[in-house]
Amino acid sequence: MLFTSILAASLATLPAVSAYPITGDTVNCRSGPGTNYDVVKSYKSGEDIKIVCQASGTDVKGDSLWDKTSDNCYVTDYYVKTGSTSYVADKCDASGGGGNGGGSGGGSGDGSSIVKAAEKEKGLPYVWGGGNYNGPTGGGFDCSGLTQYALYQSLHKKIPRTAQTQYDATSIGKRYPRSQAKEGDLLFWAEGGNCKSGVSHVGIYIKKDLMINAAHTGTPVREQSIWTSYGGESICDYVMRFW
Repeated sequence: MLFTSILAASLATLPAVSAYPITGDTVNCRSGPGTNYDVVKSYKSGEDIKIVCQASGTDVKGDSLWDKTSDNCYVTDYYVKTGSTSYVADKCDASGGGGNGGGSGGGSGDGSSIVKAAEKEKGLPYVWGGGNYNGPTGGGFDCSGLTQYALYQSLHKKIPRTAQTQYDATSIGKRYPRSQAKEGDLLFWAEGGNCKSGVSHVGIYIKKDLMINAAHTGTPVREQSIWTSYGGESICDYVMRFW
């Protein structure tokens, strides 16, 4: 009997489950951690949500944290009363689940959102030095201007400006063998195949044998076959994944 009382008292001190009220009037829950993702459903003020995991995403009024709910969608933490401005749950893993590997949901769309952002720019001309986080400059994009823009628009993630520095940005992305490329990964080409210091072109992988890129003067932003070598450039053995 004493043991039961002690156990009951101990359980009473444990924190409540991760259910928190919505503080905004109508708060959208999206397919990924950002305002560029599709709206899956909406929550009303005072409605409780259960947080599965949390991820960094689009900044909303100074808060870049997004909460993945048990409805398998993401809501900005700014409108969730968690009692903290930091993490109160596991960080979402690359597949969109929690730190224990649960769920496969919204995060899996991150790569496709990069492609979608680039697809919206199809038809714009190639412009040397063109494009940045905010969009085309001089009326168009060059290869790395397009990739920088697509990453920022889709994931609100800043990557360096040039093809070589994007390839080298392993502090914010991860390299994978090209054979493991997934939609949204960045492909690279280098002069003479020297990917260590000669990277001169970058494109966005869509699927096997297909990419979208701003190739060179005279061609618009477009989908095209992935080439292995052309004009002295050879494709690098690794891709970069920033999502």
